[in-house]
Amino acid sequence: MVGIDDGAWRRGQSYGTIVCDLERRRVIDLLPGRSAAPVRDWLAAHPSVAVVSRDRAGPYAEAVRTGAPAAMQVADRWHLLVNASEALRGIVERHQSEIRAVASHSMPEPSLPSDPAKTEPVPETSSQRRDRCEAALRLHAEGQPIKEIARCLGASRNAVRRWIRAGQFVPYRRAPGPSRLDRYICFVEARWQDGQRSAAVLHRELCAQGCTGGYDIVRRWATRQRSGAPTRPPSARIPSTRRITRWLMGDPVVLSPEDRTFTEALCKAAARLKRAAEDVRAFANLLHQDDPAGLTPWLEASAATELGGFVTGLRQDEEAMHAAIAEPWING
Repeated sequence: MVGIDDGAWRRGQSYGTIVCDLERRRVIDLLPGRSAAPVRDWLAAHPSVAVVSRDRAGPYAEAVRTGAPAAMQVADRWHLLVNASEALRGIVERHQSEIRAVASHSMPEPSLPSDPAKTEPVPETSSQRRDRCEAALRLHAEGQPIKEIARCLGASRNAVRRWIRAGQFVPYRRAPGPSRLDRYICFVEARWQDGQRSAAVLHRELCAQGCTGGYDIVRRWATRQRSGAPTRPPSARIPSTRRITRWLMGDPVVLSPEDRTFTEALCKAAARLKRAAEDVRAFANLLHQDDPAGLTPWLEASAATELGGFVTGLRQDEEAMHAAIAEPWING
């Protein structure tokens, strides 16, 4: 019984394949690269291998089919949970409008920063970013690897992965930090409604109220008010998509009251995201059972949801999926 997985000699540049004895729990060989050929040749030279635990990477599956056709293939449960998490994260990224709306009402007011210069929100994504995203999706559809897409477009690999997960262009806006103006916002808004539109006068009045923020903070606020630009409460903080995904996948009981309030409000605002999160949790529960009978019904029920792409990939490896639930072998 062996487990195979890739490992980096130097991350992003040089990779190899690790072969472990799952019964003795030790490394038994290191192979060059992470393509099918070295693994296929190694398996062909070791015909006694009866079980191979692996991730869902196509090259490894092909290597086992050709190098050890009689061996049972077992999809590694940890990798399956990671894949499910990534699929859910892609769905989270497609619900940015709901996330921003919920964050503006649900998140607690943070402590004030020491540097007021870091309080301005980053402008919305440029058309150039949209063009790079669409180019990345085209190259990915043509079969180009992420590393080559990133190099061609001058983007980071994480950005390319995020675009591919989302499957479409998603405007990105970094959450604004807190401002020294936050605790005086009611006062300054009331003065604005009274007709006081001079930033210099407002700043002097705020200083008399105890505000320690600089004039530029008030000037920028007044400029936004004059332009009619939409604003949200300055204390709103938007959690990262990774963090939201972790909250949605986890047990609500262990979340803090603030995090639980946010996830409940988000699920109420985004019904399709709620359904996807429920399906992913159900999938995780399946992996911790010994009976694979529930796998096929889960695949059929989830195929028409936003998890459809993830389900399609699982169906291409369904036999190894059944083994992942029924067999005790895992790469861990």
